[in-house]
Amino acid sequence: MRLSLKHSIIALLLGLAVVSCRDDDPIEAPTADAPVLLSSDPSDGSGELSGSSLDIVLVYDQNVKCPSSEQSKVTVAGAVVEKVNAYDEKVTVSVSGLESGKSYTLSIPSGVISGFKDNQEASAAVSITFSMAESIPNQDYERNPDTSLTNPNASANARKVYAYLLDNYGEKTISGAMGGTAWETSYYDMIADVTGTAAGIVGFDYIFLNWPPKAWSGCPDYSDITPLREVWEAGNVVQICWHWCVPSVEGDSDPSNTSYNTRAFSVKRALTEGTWEHETIDAQIEKLASYLKLLADEDIPVLFRPLHEAAGDYTWGAWFWWGYDGAEACKELWYYLRGRLEDEFGLNNLIWVWTTQTSNAGALAELSQVREWYPGDEYVDIVGADLYETKWTSQSERFKLVNNSVMGKKIVALSEMGNLLDMDKAFEEDAPWAWFMNWCNYVDDEPVLYCKNSDGSYSWNNSAEDWKKALGNEKTINREDIKKSLK
Repeated sequence: MRLSLKHSIIALLLGLAVVSCRDDDPIEAPTADAPVLLSSDPSDGSGELSGSSLDIVLVYDQNVKCPSSEQSKVTVAGAVVEKVNAYDEKVTVSVSGLESGKSYTLSIPSGVISGFKDNQEASAAVSITFSMAESIPNQDYERNPDTSLTNPNASANARKVYAYLLDNYGEKTISGAMGGTAWETSYYDMIADVTGTAAGIVGFDYIFLNWPPKAWSGCPDYSDITPLREVWEAGNVVQICWHWCVPSVEGDSDPSNTSYNTRAFSVKRALTEGTWEHETIDAQIEKLASYLKLLADEDIPVLFRPLHEAAGDYTWGAWFWWGYDGAEACKELWYYLRGRLEDEFGLNNLIWVWTTQTSNAGALAELSQVREWYPGDEYVDIVGADLYETKWTSQSERFKLVNNSVMGKKIVALSEMGNLLDMDKAFEEDAPWAWFMNWCNYVDDEPVLYCKNSDGSYSWNNSAEDWKKALGNEKTINREDIKKSLK
């Protein structure tokens, strides 16, 4: 059929009208994903928290908000929610009225936390359970340490060493000295040479874990356990600490750029899967485990002392990266490290030594400060303290503080020191350190008995006679004593 020009124009106008009507129809925007909770601090199930107030920080996968009309729905039964603050991807819930020894649950119903996008799905409900530590009365506790190791699968020799420590605790102190810088015995041997007596415990350090073996003169090959095998077979007990060095920048594989006191490496990020920091510590723990396994295969037990001195000074702050993010993050790192070494790698030759700190603005710390950083009785075998104080003192105040912080339930050791103990005074004042470990010092690559400062003063100055007096004390246990009883 042939249309006239008039009819064609009418048809065109009708078509345009239809299109115009369709353009005016509303188009629904796609529904945005609901905010997803990534982490919380403290994490769900956290225990041994301290204080009467707490900020609970929730981290989401996007920017979130919590309208004031919804905030009253955020509750912690038995406590008071003082404030709810949403900023960027974090929600901080400030709680007060917490009591020691009680458990609490933060409850946030679905939809209270929402994202900033339109047409967003309701956020899921949140439930975070946590518990507060029992308050410890400020009193002197009798020494009543655990009779067995916290690892039920501990190796035969680990149990044997712990039993020996337990038998002598309170009666005598085992002498000890670092072998050397990391993985040799030149410092320890020098003390034995000048005194004619070999100390009981030899200390080593995984400080150069990131370096290839023999990368430079003095850099150890940790796969060669000869120094540790020799001292163990000679009658010594082995202690190993770990100055855990990490990179400051993602992708930096130069070991010379790693450090144990970089502030650019976050403990919290290291414990978060998917971060480069997490990949870093996982690789290092795996490497560490491969070396520790060499000792486990020969049933050489180790007084293992990682994450030492974590709190630094409670006022002046931490000096190692594992302490920069605070007590809770450090304890989580302790749990993670121990869990991987024991559960994943099956290392049952380790006796776990937690090194607490006793200094607050240079003075004696408060009991609550020491307790806040303590990982807990079920995760620690022995508690140590690192003290660099005036020579020939008992350190009895520090001993009592550490002992009271664990309510007498753990063996207490002087896990690192500069100046020697006054052994007689220590026992007179009821400060029977289980052992002492003298830190090494070198001048011009030669081991020396003193540590001299640039101004000519001494950090410590233990003469050969001082060492003879310490090792010859009737309360001191040396290598020959251990060999007769333990081996």
